[in-house]
Amino acid sequence: MEGERIKDLNNLLKPVFGENVEILDKTITNLTLPGENYWSDMLKLQVTTRNKITKATNTEYFVAKCCVIDEKLPKGIAGDICRVFKPEIAFYKEIIPTMQKFLKEHGLKEVEIFPKLIAARYNLDGKEEPDENTVIIFENLQAAGYCNGDRHKGFDLDGAKLLLTDLAVFHAIPLAIKLKDPDLFKKTFIDNICLPKFAENSKDKEPGDDHGPPQLPRTILKQILTEDSFCSQHVDKLDGLMSIEEENFKTGDAFKPKPDKSAFSGFVHKDMWLNNTMQMKNKDGKIIKNKFLDFQMYSVKEITTDLFFFLISSVDIEVLEKHFDTLLMIYHDNLITTLKAFNCDVTPFKYADFINNLKQNAPSEFFHILIMNTLVIFAKKGQKTNFDEIKNLTMDDIHPIARKKFIFLFKLLIEKEWYS
Repeated sequence: MEGERIKDLNNLLKPVFGENVEILDKTITNLTLPGENYWSDMLKLQVTTRNKITKATNTEYFVAKCCVIDEKLPKGIAGDICRVFKPEIAFYKEIIPTMQKFLKEHGLKEVEIFPKLIAARYNLDGKEEPDENTVIIFENLQAAGYCNGDRHKGFDLDGAKLLLTDLAVFHAIPLAIKLKDPDLFKKTFIDNICLPKFAENSKDKEPGDDHGPPQLPRTILKQILTEDSFCSQHVDKLDGLMSIEEENFKTGDAFKPKPDKSAFSGFVHKDMWLNNTMQMKNKDGKIIKNKFLDFQMYSVKEITTDLFFFLISSVDIEVLEKHFDTLLMIYHDNLITTLKAFNCDVTPFKYADFINNLKQNAPSEFFHILIMNTLVIFAKKGQKTNFDEIKNLTMDDIHPIARKKFIFLFKLLIEKEWYS
């Protein structure tokens, strides 16, 4: 089945190999287990080639990203699956080159936090709208020594520090472009954003249409909160926190770019969690390099939303409990250092302003984090979530660490007075 997923592979890879190289054989297998990737199918591609002139053979290893085929996905999501390949192809063909060129123009080294693009197409007919034959081929990071972390564990303190350093750089480069060349920022980052169809046509929405996210049973969530003495005193605030983004999601406003909301409005990944990263480790098991992946949902919003989502979704709960404020400072220090390297005025980005921005925007990520932690990150490994069964969730269905992170998140927002 997997071997049939990529049609006309010869023509797709011909610009890569050249006219004098032919494909002798190919092997295509699943790269990830069910439940590890929701917006696409990731395939491992092994290609054996032969040079027509020298007769020499060679074996190359790639990763192919294709439209996911899953009838169980919510209707509103399934309709946009192929469409989101367009912004990802633009990310590799336009956005990364713009960022690297901007770095070189300022005498700075290119960043090495993205995988290499090998080839990409929207379809087989040459048009510019993706269909079921859309595909992106990358270098195989596993073959290069990279691997995913354990989504049930999260990053340890050293890993979190390295990832936050890279995340700060990822945010700072487009932010510097916005400050130095607003027209380039609009053309490169804003104009390549792809809204879900229902978000574009929200004004034409028919009565009864529901494009909202899966609904978690609030009685179960409140039951979890009552297990903590502090949270039990504030459980009445849960409904308000849950509703912040629910309506914005249904109307499509949650997906629309907001480039001028504040100084911290910049380019965001919008789905920055552990499985959308890969790391290389040294012989002692310490992370030494990182790559960010999966650029299908990016937008222009407050960069603190990316940061907050990453921290709560992807860092070990014990690290969060002991070092949360330290991790915020590490990110901010690297953001300022990178902006200064571009000779940007960093006055609007003081730490107090950064924390205030986080305070204003963290509550809007509450529902996003809750959905991901409960239904995706801490779902059983090796199987996909059945979204139709969400309404029947019981306490036993929610992973113990997901419960701990839920309590930590709720308590954090209340104790820091980031939500009242």
